[in-house]
Amino acid sequence: MKKLLSLLAVLGLVFAPQAQASLADKIAEAEAEWIVGTWEAETDNGKISLSYKWAIKDHVLASHFKGNDSEMYSLIALNSETDEVEQTGYNIKGEKSKGTWGPKDDMPMLTLTSKDDNGNSRSMGIAFRRIDQNNIEIQIFQVDADGNVADFSEFGFELKRAKAKAKK
Repeated sequence: MKKLLSLLAVLGLVFAPQAQASLADKIAEAEAEWIVGTWEAETDNGKISLSYKWAIKDHVLASHFKGNDSEMYSLIALNSETDEVEQTGYNIKGEKSKGTWGPKDDMPMLTLTSKDDNGNSRSMGIAFRRIDQNNIEIQIFQVDADGNVADFSEFGFELKRAKAKAKK
């Protein structure tokens, strides 16, 4: 009887659900917790705002980008089947974009693909570099038809952490 109980206990440990990594774990592993928050910049084309906020604590980030004539809402989560960090979003024209997050050198990078009204795909890499606690740089990379990201960015710009709004 003891052998049977011991066997059942061992099997229970083997087949017990394993704790899965969360998006928060992946972000911490990449030392990129600093990306969560609201970031703003003034560019030649107007004001840009980008925010990352927890929609479901530790598991789903909501992203909101607003620029001159562009706006996009996205959700970011860890795909438990592939262990990839994925992003899916829609812009003000209703166009869907999909992408995956991963490293580009020492920066977190989103490789994003979207389709226009005519069904043409366009892709880009968006890498984030922390300058300090209140400043980041975004670098934009070309992505070829095979999904390969260019070695060097096409351009970049800095954003500042938005000041928290006073609660009323």
